[in-house]
Amino acid sequence: MTHTFTLFILEKLRAQNFMTEEEFENVQYSLEILLINILKSIQVYFISFLFGLLFETFIMNLAYVLLRWHANGWHAKSSIACSLFGIATFVGIPFVLQETSFTLSTPWMLILSGIILLCVFLYAPADTEKNPLVSVSERKKKKLFALISAFSIICVSLVLVGAQVGTLLIIGLLVEILMIHPLFYKLNKRSYKNYENYQIQP
Repeated sequence: MTHTFTLFILEKLRAQNFMTEEEFENVQYSLEILLINILKSIQVYFISFLFGLLFETFIMNLAYVLLRWHANGWHAKSSIACSLFGIATFVGIPFVLQETSFTLSTPWMLILSGIILLCVFLYAPADTEKNPLVSVSERKKKKLFALISAFSIICVSLVLVGAQVGTLLIIGLLVEILMIHPLFYKLNKRSYKNYENYQIQP
């Protein structure tokens, strides 16, 4: 209902020339992603609540979302696949960590932190077929903010080394790194660097 009403308002704005066709498509895509993410988040957090993992899921998901905000990345093709991925990742991993009492040691935290920063520098931001990042300046800005986000979260995780919170933060970042890696795109048979199919904008 909310999605239909939102599209109705956007159509009205476009009809009255308050919004170009390109602006309409960008806003529509962003709203669709927002609404989908809200629905998926409700599902994930409800299940994590049932398992008594609400805090752990939140911490891991927070690191993931803060980096993904700027790094972008792979999207599942279907709603069901997206839901299953979210539940398996943000409920399944915290569940395993809790059951095994696993935490990353300082050397592993440092090694993984280096890998994360290198991958962000090399591959962020990653686009999709539906949302190609055509603007060079936008890609540069997103890369910069992605690096700042990753570095900030890593600093917090290193302060909390030995605690499960620090481990959850690093793993949350690693999940997002997987989402922007070209090998992951290739394994899922999805096109990478979609902006190259368009005329480059400054």
